[in-house]
Amino acid sequence: MFRLLVSQTDPRGLPTILDALEFPRPPGPVLIDVAPGHYRTDGLRCWGTVAVNALGGRGSVVIDGAAAYNFQVEGHMTLRGLVLRNWHETGRALNVVGGTAVVEDCEFLAKSGNAVSAWGGSELFLQGSTVREGAVVYSDAAGLVDGSEVLGSPLCGIALRDGSRVSVRGTLVRGAAEHGILVASGVNALIEQCRVEETGHAGILVRDHAQTAVRDGEIHRSTQCGLVVRDSGRADVHGLLVADAGVDGVWCTTGGVLTAARMTVRDAERHGSSADERATATLTDCEVVRAGAHGVLAGDGGRTALVRGRISESDVGVGVTADGSLTMDGTVVAGSGRAGVAVDAGARVVLQGCEVSDTAGPGIFTTHGSHVEIRQLIAHGNGAEDRLGVVPEAEAGPAQAPAASSPEPSAAAPARAEPARAEAPVTAGEVDGLLAELDAMVGLREVKDEIRKLVTFLRIAEQRRAAGLPEGPVIGRHMVFSGSPGTGKTTVARVYGRLLTALGVAAGGRFTEVSRADLVGSHLGETTAMTTAVFERARGGVLFVDEAYTLSRRFGTGADFGQEAIDTLVKLMEDHRDEVVVVFAGYSAEMREFLSANPGLQSRISRTIEFEDYSPDELVGIFERLAGQYGFVLAEPARAALAAHFRRARRTESFGNGREARRIFEAALEQQALRLADRVDTPTADELVLLLPDDLDGVVDRGLGARFDEARDTGQLETILGELSGMVGLEDIKKEIRGLTDLIVTTRRRREAGLPADPMPSHLIFSGPPGTGKTTVARLYGSLLAALGVLARGQVVEVSRSALVGRFVGSTALQTAEQFERARGGVLFIDEAYTLSRPGGSGADFGQEAVDTLVKLMEDHRDEVVVIAAGYTDEMTAFLDVNPGLASRFSATIGFPAYSPDELLTILAHHAGRSGFEIPDATLAAVRARIAAEPERFAQGNAREIRKLFDEVKSAHARRIAALERGGREATLDDLRVLLPEDTAR
Repeated sequence: MFRLLVSQTDPRGLPTILDALEFPRPPGPVLIDVAPGHYRTDGLRCWGTVAVNALGGRGSVVIDGAAAYNFQVEGHMTLRGLVLRNWHETGRALNVVGGTAVVEDCEFLAKSGNAVSAWGGSELFLQGSTVREGAVVYSDAAGLVDGSEVLGSPLCGIALRDGSRVSVRGTLVRGAAEHGILVASGVNALIEQCRVEETGHAGILVRDHAQTAVRDGEIHRSTQCGLVVRDSGRADVHGLLVADAGVDGVWCTTGGVLTAARMTVRDAERHGSSADERATATLTDCEVVRAGAHGVLAGDGGRTALVRGRISESDVGVGVTADGSLTMDGTVVAGSGRAGVAVDAGARVVLQGCEVSDTAGPGIFTTHGSHVEIRQLIAHGNGAEDRLGVVPEAEAGPAQAPAASSPEPSAAAPARAEPARAEAPVTAGEVDGLLAELDAMVGLREVKDEIRKLVTFLRIAEQRRAAGLPEGPVIGRHMVFSGSPGTGKTTVARVYGRLLTALGVAAGGRFTEVSRADLVGSHLGETTAMTTAVFERARGGVLFVDEAYTLSRRFGTGADFGQEAIDTLVKLMEDHRDEVVVVFAGYSAEMREFLSANPGLQSRISRTIEFEDYSPDELVGIFERLAGQYGFVLAEPARAALAAHFRRARRTESFGNGREARRIFEAALEQQALRLADRVDTPTADELVLLLPDDLDGVVDRGLGARFDEARDTGQLETILGELSGMVGLEDIKKEIRGLTDLIVTTRRRREAGLPADPMPSHLIFSGPPGTGKTTVARLYGSLLAALGVLARGQVVEVSRSALVGRFVGSTALQTAEQFERARGGVLFIDEAYTLSRPGGSGADFGQEAVDTLVKLMEDHRDEVVVIAAGYTDEMTAFLDVNPGLASRFSATIGFPAYSPDELLTILAHHAGRSGFEIPDATLAAVRARIAAEPERFAQGNAREIRKLFDEVKSAHARRIAALERGGREATLDDLRVLLPEDTAR
C-alpha cells in the first residue's frame, strides 16, 4: 500500500490532506497518515481507494470546513480517528455519493444539522463513532451504524429513506429534536440492541411502506410516542422496552402493521399500545404496565391480537372502540382501575383462555351493540362480584370511564362458547359474485377452470358438514401460480383469497403480498424471524410470495439465506395449514426448480396453475377494457395497429403481457393529449375520448423492429453506397454488400406483392486479419439497413470478450443481454469473437455461456438486431463449432483479405490528404520501402499499422520543422505541408 504523511510540522510530510489526495501515486490503495493538528478544508473529494488515519488516535486530528462538505466520497474511503466539523449553513461533514465509506472511531458535527449522509446507491459503514448536533441520513443507500452515538440532533437522529438497506446496532440516539430513528419510503432496516431516549417526537417511526426489525432495544422518555408504525409501514419487534412515553408507548395507525414478541411497555402517559385506522398490532408474550388510560386500545378500524402476555395496573386494561377488533388468547389482565376489558358499540372482541382479575370496576364492560365472544374466561377479584359488567349504550363506553354497577350478563358475551369455523358464513351470492369477477377477466380459461374445481370441492365439503356427514380429507390449498409477468397471477390470488373467505375457509380474508426482500435477512437467524413475522401477518388469509424462485438462488459470493426462508415456510405451512393459504408465483421453469429446493415443499403444494401468455387479441381486449373504464374509445384503425403490434411482439421473459397493454394505454393517452393540445380549435367531446392511430405513434413497435412497409430513404442509401465505394480495395466485399442490399430490396418487393419470400439476410461473419476495414464496413452496413427500413436506427455497438463475459455464474448472461439491448435497432459488432470459445485464464470460464446466450437472443430478436462476429479466418471457423445452433444463425461469411502494398500506400495518401499534407513520389517510394522491410507487421496490422506509420511520419516532420526553426530559419508553407522521405526513416 502506498503511504503518505500529512503534517503541519514534519518537513517530510505534505502540509494538507488535499495535497495528499492530489499527490501523484501508483494505481492501488493509498494510506494517508495525518499527524495531530487542526486542519481546514474547502471540500475534499475522494475517487480512488483511500484511507485517512489520525496518527494520534481519536480526537487528535480536527478538520474544519465551511464548504458544502468536508469529505465527499465517490470511490472507496476509510476514515479513522478524525473529528470533522462543518460550519456551512447547508453543509455536511461527510457526504457519500458513490462507492463505499468506512468510518471508524470518528466524531462529526454540522451546523446544518445534517452531519453525515449517504445516497445514490452508495454504502456507509459507521462504527464506534459519535455524531453531535447532526443527523445521520441514508437515502437510497446501504450500510451499517454500529456501536455509535448520535447526540442532540436538531432533526432526526438517524433517518433511513428511499429504499435504503441499513442495520443499526448497539447505538445510542439521544436528544433528537424530531424522531430518534426514522425509517421511511420502502426502507428495509434492522435496529438491534439500540437505546433511543429523550426525543422530541417518536423514539422510532416506521412509515411509507418501510419494513423494520427491532431487536432487544430500549426507548425512553420520548416526548410523544415511543414506537410509531404508520402509513403501511411494517415493524417486527422482539425484546423491546418502551418506557415513560409522553403519549402512547406504541401507536399503529393508517395501515401500519406491528408484530411484537416479548415487548414491555411501561408508564406510558396515555395508552400502552394503540392501533387504529386500518392498522394491525399482534402482541405475543408482551407486557404493558401502568398506562395512564388504556393498557391496550384497538379503535376506529384498528385490529389488535394479544397472545399470552400481561396487561396490568392501567386505568382500563384493554379497550375496544367502535369499528375496532380485538382477539385475546391466553392473556392476563390484572390490577386495572375502572375496567379490565371495555368494549364500545360496533366493536368485535374474542377472548379465549384469558384471565381478568383484581380490577376495581367490572372485569368485562360491554356496551349494547358490541359483539363479544368469550371462551374459557377466568375472572376473579373484580368489582361487582366478579361478574361481567353490562350497562346501556347511552351510559358509557370504554373511551369514557365505565361506572361500576350491578351488571347483567350480555347475550353478546356468553360465558363460554365453542370456537367458530370462520368469521363469515358461506354465502352463495358472494361466492357467485366472486366467480363472476373471475370470469370477467380477459383470457385465463384454464386458470378459471382450476379455481372453479377447487370452489366446487369446498362447497360440497361445506354441504356435507352442514348435513352432519363426515367432511372427508382436508384438501390442500397451497398453490403455485407459474407464468410470465403481467398474466394476472396477483389479481387471481386476491380473488382466490376472497373466495376462501366467502366459503368460510379463511377467517380474516387478508391478502399479504411479499417478495424475497420481505423474507430474507442479511445475517444468520434474521431470515427465520422475518419469515415468521410475515407468516403471522398473513394468518387468516393468503400469503402471496412473488418471484418465489429467487429464494432458491444464491446472490453474490457470500452467505445467502434464501434457503432458510424456504425451510421456515415449509414448517409453517404444515403447522398452520388451516390458517394460512400460501401461493408461490414466478416464471414456469424457475418455479419447477424452486419446488425441488426442499424435500417437503412439493408435498405441501396441492396444485400448480399455469398462467399462459395472453394472445394478441386478448391483449387488445385488455387495452379496450382499460380504455372503457376511463371513458375512451379505440378507433378501428388504431385497434388494427395495436393488434399488429402485439402479433409482432417478441415474447421474451421481460414481455409484460397485461402490464404491456397498460403501458401502451397510458402512453397513448399522453400522445393523444399532445395531439389535441396542438390544435387551434377546441376539441369536441367525441374527439376528447377517441384514440387514433396517431396516438400510438412511437408507442407501439418502439422503433426497434423491421418495418418493411415503410418507404426507404433513397438519397441516404445512395450516399452510404458511395462511401462504401470510396473505400480503398475490398472489391469483393463491396460486391457482397451490394448483393445483400439487392436481396433485401427484392425480398421486400416480393412480400409487398404477396409472394412467398425467404427470411431477410441478417447476421454475418466478417473474417480476416485486423485493420482490413471490418469495423468500418459494419458501420456502413448498419446505416444501409437503417436506410432500407430493415433496422430502426442502424447504430453499431462494438464489443469484445470483456464486455460480454462476467466473472461469476450468471453474470455473463446478464452482461451479454445488456450489450444486446444496447444494440437493439442496430448492429452488435463482436470483435475477436473467437475469444469467447477460448478459456480466459485459470479457473472457470464463461465464454461458452456468452455464446449460448447470444444464440438465443439472435433468434428471438432477429428483426431487431444484426450481429456481426469478426476475427481471424481460421479462428472464426472454429468459433462457429462451439454451439450447434451458432453457424445456422449467420446468413453469410464475408472474407476480408489483407491489403496489398499499393492499397496501403493509397490509404496513407488518403490520411495525408485529409490532414492537409502532400506526399511527393519520393516520399511514397520511401514508405513502400518501409512496408517491404516489415512485411509481417503490415500483413497482420494492415490499415491500423499504416495509420500508426502515418502518425510516426507526422511526428518526424514536426521534429524536423522544430529543428529548422531552432537553426534560425522560419519554416515556409511548403515546409509545413510537404512530407519528405527523411520523415519516413525509423
